[in-house]
Amino acid sequence: MDALINRARATQILSAANLDALLVSHPLNVYYATNKRPVLDRMTTTHQSLAVIPREAAAPIVCMGSGFEYYYNASDTGLAPGVLPYLVVAAAADPLNLGESAVMRVLDKAPLDARELRRRRLTGDARFFPSIGAALAAALGQLGLTHAKIGYDSLVAQALLATAAPAAGHRAAEDLIRHIRLIKTPAELALMRAAAAANAEAGLAAARGARSAASLQGLRRLFFSEAAQRGNTPVFMLVDGVMDEAYDEALEEGRGFLIDCVSHCGFYEGDYARTVVLGEPNAELRRVVAAIGTAWDTIRARLQPGLAFSEIRRIGRETLAKHGYDYTVAFKPHIVGLSHEDQPLYAIDGGALDLALMEGMVLSVDCPLLDVGVGCSAHLEDLMLITADGSEALNATGNHLIVA
Repeated sequence: MDALINRARATQILSAANLDALLVSHPLNVYYATNKRPVLDRMTTTHQSLAVIPREAAAPIVCMGSGFEYYYNASDTGLAPGVLPYLVVAAAADPLNLGESAVMRVLDKAPLDARELRRRRLTGDARFFPSIGAALAAALGQLGLTHAKIGYDSLVAQALLATAAPAAGHRAAEDLIRHIRLIKTPAELALMRAAAAANAEAGLAAARGARSAASLQGLRRLFFSEAAQRGNTPVFMLVDGVMDEAYDEALEEGRGFLIDCVSHCGFYEGDYARTVVLGEPNAELRRVVAAIGTAWDTIRARLQPGLAFSEIRRIGRETLAKHGYDYTVAFKPHIVGLSHEDQPLYAIDGGALDLALMEGMVLSVDCPLLDVGVGCSAHLEDLMLITADGSEALNATGNHLIVA
């Protein structure tokens, strides 16, 4: 697979931040930098890998982590082109007594298959170190960064950096990786398109089966199943504004309720929200759905590079007022990617940020009804790719009101 990371943008952002490199340890950041899928990270709260992203695009990214995990995981699909693996040897108590090897013993009772040969070849091409700290020190030395200005994304990365490169300048820079991730690469967009389409299809299928699902938890389980059947991994589903997955109640005939569906493909998320009703919708529900739909259609027609988040919210509110709708709707814009809200919180210099749209962003605008006492909950949300002169929907945008 092609590299996920946008190296040109990484160079731009690190230069603007006056940093020579970024050290990341959060699993999704390492994945973004190296294409190494976070498998062991889902088994523990301890970060398993590191990656150094140099400012200079010609310099390689270095991925550091368990040699056995690399052999048993990353070598099957490989790291991104040009990423160097610096691997940690097995612990002294390893039952296989592998010593400096990161692979399983060969007993010669059967020929090695193609997968095993590939794993051994790729693992054998890596450099090995006694600890992840030693691997980091070696990587920074090879990259000429031992006295550089380096940002880090977590306290774990900070602690390792302080030991591996005490002469380097260190700075908290967790927000910068989100600045880099704002503009999607072709490899990312392929995953975003797949995620968005499958997620919306699964949400729509679940909504149409809401009557048989019968309850909040039943509908959530149905969405999870529909997402998995389409190749996505479920993340969450809000039903009728209920976030607590332990809570349950029956779905009521005639009462409109929102669904907000999120699932991912290759860790890139889809985000889709609609309003559903069991049976005939009443006049007030139709009015609510029409109000939100009118505002969202107006916003979508105005999406283009340069439009600020604050302007998106203003357009939504003004559209409701213009059409005589007295409802409170969030109109909350957010960037979607490796997380549900994947936009930076601050400007590169640490100041306040009113993010402006750029070509290559994937945008969602949450449009939930924030009023109660209306007899329903309602929502509308689609994923939009910002293009050079407008936007493109990544999922089907119809079915604002789904009758089950």
